[in-house]
Amino acid sequence: MDEKKLSIEWHSILRDLLRNAWVIVCAAVIGILGTYVVKHVIYNPEYTSTATVIVNSAAGKSNAVASLSQSGEIAQIYAEVFTQPTMEKKVCEYLGTEAFQGRINAKVNYGTNIMDISVTSSNPIDSYKEVNAILKVYPQITSSLYSNGVVSVLRPAGVPKAPSNSMTSTSVIKTAAVSMLLAVIMIIALSVFRDTVKNEESFSEKIDAKLIGTIPHERKREKILDTFRGEKTGLLFSESAFTSLKFTENINKIASRLEYLHRTKGEKVFTITSVAENEGKSTVASNIAIALAMKGSRVVLLDLDGKKPALYKIFEQKPDDNYEFGNFLSGAVDIRHFKFTRYKKTNLFLALNTKVHKDYQKWFDSGAVERVLDGLRKTSDYVIIDTAPVSVDGAVTSIAKLSDKTLLTVRTDCVYAPVINDTILTLTNAGAAFYGCILNDVYEEVSLFNQLGTDETGYYSYGKYGRYGKYGKYSKQQNYSRYGKKAAVQGLSEGELSSGSAADILTGDSENGGGV
Repeated sequence: MDEKKLSIEWHSILRDLLRNAWVIVCAAVIGILGTYVVKHVIYNPEYTSTATVIVNSAAGKSNAVASLSQSGEIAQIYAEVFTQPTMEKKVCEYLGTEAFQGRINAKVNYGTNIMDISVTSSNPIDSYKEVNAILKVYPQITSSLYSNGVVSVLRPAGVPKAPSNSMTSTSVIKTAAVSMLLAVIMIIALSVFRDTVKNEESFSEKIDAKLIGTIPHERKREKILDTFRGEKTGLLFSESAFTSLKFTENINKIASRLEYLHRTKGEKVFTITSVAENEGKSTVASNIAIALAMKGSRVVLLDLDGKKPALYKIFEQKPDDNYEFGNFLSGAVDIRHFKFTRYKKTNLFLALNTKVHKDYQKWFDSGAVERVLDGLRKTSDYVIIDTAPVSVDGAVTSIAKLSDKTLLTVRTDCVYAPVINDTILTLTNAGAAFYGCILNDVYEEVSLFNQLGTDETGYYSYGKYGRYGKYGKYSKQQNYSRYGKKAAVQGLSEGELSSGSAADILTGDSENGGGV
């Protein structure tokens, strides 16, 4: 764990690019505005006047090849002479000015004796006058160096009508494109070097804990109105025939691990929490509870998130005050009136909260939560507890200490690895029996043309059959088969706990009532 390898996860990079698309757009806008500022504030237009001349040798006219070669050499010599300070001094004397206004440039076309002489300055008239002055005064300098050179004007200089360094629309587009590219590179670099858990491999390298299981990414079928309203929808494998078999099997694998703990050590109470919000802990807890209940076990799912409860949204329930778990723990509702919400016809009973309870700390100080758990240990097979994130609620450690095992939900590429390790250490130091982590929202590995390959969960992907192809519809409907229904209600006699009353579930005696 000391050596952390660089983990490149393409799904993470693509998500970051999509999430930060506004940054890329802003970079393009900044590039365009920067070009505008440079053009109108810093930019100084320059004008270039150019004359094209031919340099010939007066000797050797009988041999054309030799004459051309010699003329080319002379042109190179003249190009050096034209750009010397002495030329600027002669031009100033000729024009009667104190200083040379522009910059002289002389360039010989490769392999020829044709030369372009230009002067660039901030004034087009000055550029034009100084080029013509060079053509008048150059013999005063060149005659002493090479008397056999003859310069003939091929194209005379003209007064420039537009700046030679003008900023066109093409330059603006190029600037915007470069700005966008730099933004993309920056986002990719931040994504790659971000110290988060991106897959199973990075989990084993960065996190000092046991990996209980992985849950693959599953796309929610959200309604358009819910998306615009910002309302969350539940992702329960028992509710949708479109849920992939891979998602369902991985949930069942995690549930089987809890079954093993129950069978071998008699452990029943499991707390499922997370470091931060939006890591999917409530969805994970709900699906594990359903998976255990569908195997015939009596399961109670408790919502002990007093700050921001979410289970009622996942199960799409809006219970009244008699079903409000917080009212029962606070003593506002008597045990004879409080009722658990039964999930369809299964052995799963829900203790839901639909509102924030500011006095939720009293649930633990008064011992109400501990008494509820003691009662459920006697009457239930499993108790799954959904809590608030550890980073926002210190009461999570109190819940974890009352549980047989605590599991931490870790969403890929969400929380920094050091923070996850610190959270695990905090739970352990608080006296919680920490069991391990559930890696949530794991994406499949990107493969070329979706060919054979494996994802982080260990499943093989066979092109279009990667999600079990056309045969998937049969496996996805397994929860609706007559065998699935039979397993879900196994061990329940007709009418048993049908009301979901607290007296029945907590004490096992619906007539005598009792108290928490």
